[in-house]
Amino acid sequence: MTRQILSRKHKIVGTVIKVNRRTVGQVIDGVFVKDVSSSKHFLHTPEAIAYTIDTLHAAQRAGAEFCQVLDTDTGIIFKASIAKIWGMGKKFNYGWGDQIYLTVQNWNQTIDPAYSEPTGTDAQAYTEPETFDVKPLKYKSNSPTGVTFTPGVKQLDLWGRK
Repeated sequence: MTRQILSRKHKIVGTVIKVNRRTVGQVIDGVFVKDVSSSKHFLHTPEAIAYTIDTLHAAQRAGAEFCQVLDTDTGIIFKASIAKIWGMGKKFNYGWGDQIYLTVQNWNQTIDPAYSEPTGTDAQAYTEPETFDVKPLKYKSNSPTGVTFTPGVKQLDLWGRK
């Protein structure tokens, strides 16, 4: 079964936010919008969404009051105010610059209506065999045959100890 991956939902129609000459999102009607894959771009321990400090400042300068993240793996839309990220977020630096994260429990979560759950239709259907003339498997075994164990007699373990 394969998971449906959403492509970028938001076309570039708002104010593009760039940090270090890289496009990181856009501001549309006061909302900083970003489409990412949670398996690649979310923190896993703790489960959280992070932004660089420069990104949040640039989004605020462009007029954003909220951040919205579309998880392209699950179709979940996460939304929180930038004030909440500044107030409840935790700052860290794992070598990619100063960042701040907010755990996913603190984001408002809704399902994107364009996302559909994967169906099992890509799996092969079961078919009955055309013939029932099945031959037994041939194998060679080095195990002893015809061995009987006498009740009450202590057997040696694998390495010969009692």
